[in-house]
Amino acid sequence: MKKFKNKKLSHSSKLWITRQNNDPLVELAKKQNYRSRAVFKLIEIDKKLKLIKNNLNIVDLGSAPGSWSQYSSKINKNGINLALDILPMKSISNCKFLNGDFTNEITQFELMKILNGGKADLVLSDIAENSTGNKNLDSMRSNLISLTVLEFALKNLKKNGKILIKTFSGIGQQDLVKKVKTSFQKHLFIKPSASRKDSKELYLYCEL
Repeated sequence: MKKFKNKKLSHSSKLWITRQNNDPLVELAKKQNYRSRAVFKLIEIDKKLKLIKNNLNIVDLGSAPGSWSQYSSKINKNGINLALDILPMKSISNCKFLNGDFTNEITQFELMKILNGGKADLVLSDIAENSTGNKNLDSMRSNLISLTVLEFALKNLKKNGKILIKTFSGIGQQDLVKKVKTSFQKHLFIKPSASRKDSKELYLYCEL
């Protein structure tokens, strides 16, 4: 195992870098020109559920650095691929990028213009709060974001639209389940093998 040594970094930062340096999916992502290992979670789920197709309006929330949009834009060649993030993101072929907060009304207005006044067939979100080290707090904060993403999807999805979002097992998950049961026709929690074993992340798939 490669260990990272730098006295100026915190212990948690050293652990994160060491894990990255020893992660085969990080290396595989580089070889396949993807911007992060997160793409393999989407690829695995897509093979199971057949989410990404051609001629769709796909919105990727919290898109940076962009690996999910890289994957979807290769398949959805004749549709609209829209990546949205408050962070800057390098351009991706066949993908439009909107720099802004998806909860902001002005940003949502810009999103509608890019979709030619229409709505999305599929909303993707790999958003999670930055880790505090407290797993219960992290679950609660990230699941609150997931609730906000669900509200966004209900407002911006077409009839029979679909959504795939990151959630976390723990505090706040039951609130998500209640919302989903009252608003969507179908839902499913998925733990892709590409998720790290010590992670509490789960992906929630819903159909209107």
